[in-house]
Amino acid sequence: MEKSSISLFAAPFLLALTGPLLAQDYVASQPAVPAGFFETKAISGASRRTSEDEGGLELTVGLGTLYDSNVSQASGNGVERIESDWVNTPNIEAAYLLGGGHWRLGTRVKAEHRFHQNRDDYDATNYSVSAFGGFQSKKFVASFSTSVGSKSGLNRNAAGFVERFSSQSGLLARYNFTRKTSLLATWDINDQESRTRGYGDTSSMTTGLSGIWQATPLLSVGPGFRYGLRTGDDGEELTVVGPTLRLDYQLSSKVKLRSTLGIDSADSPYSGTDTLYNWSLALNYRASSLWGFDLEAIRDTRATLSSGGGFDEISSYRFNYWRKIRRSKVEIGLEYEDRSPTDSLVSVNGLRDSQYLVLSTGVTFPVFQDNAELSLDLNWRDLSSSDRNSSWDGFRTGVGLQWNF
Repeated sequence: MEKSSISLFAAPFLLALTGPLLAQDYVASQPAVPAGFFETKAISGASRRTSEDEGGLELTVGLGTLYDSNVSQASGNGVERIESDWVNTPNIEAAYLLGGGHWRLGTRVKAEHRFHQNRDDYDATNYSVSAFGGFQSKKFVASFSTSVGSKSGLNRNAAGFVERFSSQSGLLARYNFTRKTSLLATWDINDQESRTRGYGDTSSMTTGLSGIWQATPLLSVGPGFRYGLRTGDDGEELTVVGPTLRLDYQLSSKVKLRSTLGIDSADSPYSGTDTLYNWSLALNYRASSLWGFDLEAIRDTRATLSSGGGFDEISSYRFNYWRKIRRSKVEIGLEYEDRSPTDSLVSVNGLRDSQYLVLSTGVTFPVFQDNAELSLDLNWRDLSSSDRNSSWDGFRTGVGLQWNF
């Protein structure tokens, strides 16, 4: 639901490292550290491109509405009362993809506006503009991604309504020395600027270098090294540096596994030198054209949005099972996130020490002679914090209609 950046650790646009150069290689989801916003599939809008080699212009226009039983994410303990509300969201998305053979280039523009029936102070206009592309030859593979955008809404990490402007860029390059050995380099940067008073700016930068050995036709493995810098609003910095191990497995289109594991020596003005672990895993399994599942996991460190500064270690896990029943697609999802501070700074709330759980289900099916898709979904969310006043739960149910041109 929340995707950003490009590298081995977090990326929406990753060029395939083996096999043909396909359109889907640029939009394959990679694990990303959650940004704290949430939306249902029914109102989010999504690309419906089905052909791997399909290029040209794709336009999607949508309209969604949902009911939120706890729109203000209140604990209901007397400090804040729980409010429900209806949210309507028109959205539009345009994507253009060109090229073929050894190279591809693309761009994507998305925009939406959210209308709340009762809480008009939560109304927001969100947008993003991105460009991506890549080149592949027998010896060399490279890809890039860059995007800018504005996102507003209730953010569970901030315990309030925030507007954040983000800019993200990433690069990936791989050089094949022999049929079985190669060198992989990655770099990504993510800047988040707060346009809401009381919340700070944050940024993260990560660069990595790995040697890859093709152990078998299906399995590649190799050691590496990463260096990263996390920056908070007051200019405080957390440096992470250490070894990594990468492991990838791919069996045609049925199984695809991309993973990294690392140990960081972290240094910050708040906690001194510490040892932290990081990992990233994306597993896509397609048993047949009728069912499959996706599993994502990531652990990394980011600057906190809470007052007082500091850095939090975040572990996120997402599982989504899907099955086609006649012409419809049914999905069941589970998401879990754990946040813990790497320091002992005092925060105004307990969000730096919290667990977040989402259970979801939905169905999508074609309508209007397959010219549009109707989505229905239901989800339940629970945030458990060390501070009782920061804990809350609620459910959302929504319906969305997407026209694809």
